[in-house]
Amino acid sequence: MPKPIVIWPDKVLSTRTRRVAAFGAALDPLLEEMMESVRAAEGIGIAANQIGVPLAVAWVGREDGTFFEIVNPSVLEKSEPVSLEEGCLSVPHEWEQTPRFGKVRVRYQDRTGAEHELSAEGRLAHVLQHEIDHLEGTTFVEHLSQLKRGLIRKRMQKLQKDRSTEHVHGDDCDHD
Repeated sequence: MPKPIVIWPDKVLSTRTRRVAAFGAALDPLLEEMMESVRAAEGIGIAANQIGVPLAVAWVGREDGTFFEIVNPSVLEKSEPVSLEEGCLSVPHEWEQTPRFGKVRVRYQDRTGAEHELSAEGRLAHVLQHEIDHLEGTTFVEHLSQLKRGLIRKRMQKLQKDRSTEHVHGDDCDHD
């Protein structure tokens, strides 16, 4: 069953994740939960802290709809500044032009601990930057103006409040 997506400005999203030390079978349950959650939300990427787990693990979606995991990633190079419309599973229904880079080179590990380097451009570069930002405790709204960030924060806090009220009153109410 998919885990619920954490809504910004929840503290877990603004805290740098911990590096992964235990690989292999130890990561499989988390990766499976994350995949269930990203598929249920119809996302193109997800970081572990978006389901409340503060570990440096993310799924990154490719153009063809497949995903690959990145563990303990770091951006080695970035070039060609661009502004891209961006949204986030943790900031639902919000889309804003966000400064990013058109090309990146990243280093990461996979679930076995093997190291990889990848040069990416376009959409893949965009998704990599977004997910690596999450693992560093940054959501895309941190790249926006203070005014936009404040307006989105208010809407997300209202959404969080509405969701917690739903859970409290959910199935206990009598409906005619």
